[in-house]
Amino acid sequence: MITIKGRILKTHYYANSIPSISAQIYAMTAIPKSPPWYVTVNQPTRWIDLESDFRLGYSKRLQKYLRNDVMEEFTIHRPLIIPDILEMFNSTIEAKNLNSYPSSIVRIQDNYYYSEIHHRKLGRLAAHLCIGDKDNKIAMGYINASNFRKFEDKHSARIASIANKALFDNDLHYLQSLGYQTYDMVGITEPMNQMKKEFGGKILPTYTHIPSIIYGLDYLRKRF
Repeated sequence: MITIKGRILKTHYYANSIPSISAQIYAMTAIPKSPPWYVTVNQPTRWIDLESDFRLGYSKRLQKYLRNDVMEEFTIHRPLIIPDILEMFNSTIEAKNLNSYPSSIVRIQDNYYYSEIHHRKLGRLAAHLCIGDKDNKIAMGYINASNFRKFEDKHSARIASIANKALFDNDLHYLQSLGYQTYDMVGITEPMNQMKKEFGGKILPTYTHIPSIIYGLDYLRKRF
């Protein structure tokens, strides 16, 4: 199980059981029903089988990108931490209208896998954070930060787009080498799903269980 502490609540991912009463959230579980204390939200997601030759499921367009000559201009780094990854991710949060992430998420931990991809001339183009559930052998893509939007010229923006996808591909192979069996792309919500589709995989049902009072308060906050 993966536990992530937000500003107020903790969220547990891939839990194998749900307690009768808790003030915490249980996300991306295989459990379709929960005790009356919770509201259960259906949350289908895209899983990639890391025990297979997953590249065979890539779209033809993505496979073409990975054969592009520009690949020779990239270098990939795996630091213990990327301190400014949230700053880099802000453009995606604003463009996709996503919830902000707590700054405490950026830390060194043995199941946190940071990665960056750099271009010889354009510098760093993308940075990712994957988090692993070592017990269930599942890794989730948690932060996908790209500098795609900062480029005004189409050529540089295209290179940044290719770089981000190349980094995803490298992440998958790296996690596979660590013994993870599944990569969770976390959801199929548009427009984020457009990029995820290119990596194939299977859409599987998962369920998120939210304490009713928390669910109600969040609903009121968004409505008013």
